[in-house]
Formats: sequence, C-alpha cells, structure tokens
Amino acid sequence: MASPRYRRLGRDERREQILAVARRMFTELPYTEVSTTAIAREAGVQRGLVHYYFGAKRELFLQVVRHLTATLATQLPPLPEGLLLEEMADLCVAHFLDAADANATTWFAAVDAEGFGQDPELMRIVNRTRDLTVEHLLKALRVPGPTDTLRAVLRAYSGLAEVATREWLQHKALNRAQAHTLLASSLLTLVRDIAPAVERS
Repeated sequence: MASPRYRRLGRDERREQILAVARRMFTELPYTEVSTTAIAREAGVQRGLVHYYFGAKRELFLQVVRHLTATLATQLPPLPEGLLLEEMADLCVAHFLDAADANATTWFAAVDAEGFGQDPELMRIVNRTRDLTVEHLLKALRVPGPTDTLRAVLRAYSGLAEVATREWLQHKALNRAQAHTLLASSLLTLVRDIAPAVERS
C-alpha cells in the first residue's frame, strides 16, 4: 500500500520543510513570482501554517537569506602552517569558489532581490555577511593587526568576487580556472601592494 502523502511532522521538521521549499522557489523564481500560497502547496501544508511559522512573504524571504548567509559566512577551514601568502590566497579563493558553486544561485537571488526593493533589513543581512567574510579572510591569511583601511579594501574586493562569480556561473564568460586566477591574483596584489599604498595615501 502506498504511504499517504501527508505525514505528521514535529514543529521543527515542518518548519524546516517549509523553509527548504521557500529556498528552492526563491532561487528558481523572481521574488514577485513567489507566493506563500505556492510555497504552502509545494510543501503540502495549509497557507496559514506558513504564516504561523514565518509571517508574511517578506519575513519568509529574509529568513531564507539569513539561513543562506549563515552558510556562506562559515569560517574558512584552518590552513596549514608555513604557507606563503600566495598559497594562502590560492586556498582561500578555492574555498570561496567551492562555496559559490554550491550557493551562488540563492546568493544572487538575495543580492538582486528583484521586486523586493531596497529593504534595510535585507541590506543589513547582506552587508553583515560581507563583513564576516572579510574577517574570516583576514584570519585565514594571518594578517597581523589588520586596519580599518585593509578591511575597506577587502570589502571592495568582495564586490569583485561577486562579479567574477556571476561571470563564471551565470554568464559563462569565465570558466572556473579563469575566475580562480582573477580572484587569487587580485587578492594577493590587494593585500601585498594596494592596501599598503592606500594606507600611505
């Protein structure tokens, strides 16, 4: 006998099920084309349950972005001791590209948020993720006494990383090896040469 389509889940399981459906739909469709009714239908629950757990569509989208940024901002794995700066930059970029390959579609959905507007909370989440990424990068590169200027330079680098990733994964204008070379070489030059020059300006 076939098992019933509906299965009673615990509160946390049901919430995670709805969130997983929302993540997929917000990734595949523009924000304006996703509704809580469609999310509920895909999750096999009543629309009221979506609102019970997450509130309106805006709050659900923000929760999707928070979940994603918690994944993207995870700390880089410890790098082996004794590496040259070039080797550390290379490994950092490789780790970033691995994460981008796994999560970029959802990340771009968050950054673009077509139809969502310039929501202050969304911007805070996205900017917080960029800041955390910079801090993890500084730790991975073992930069002694990083300054606010260096942090600003690396935040600018994060913009380059997002564009390079888009050129690789969305536009197909770059392949992964080319994106890696662009980002690793740029990171090394920024940390070694450009950031000190900016500090002296």
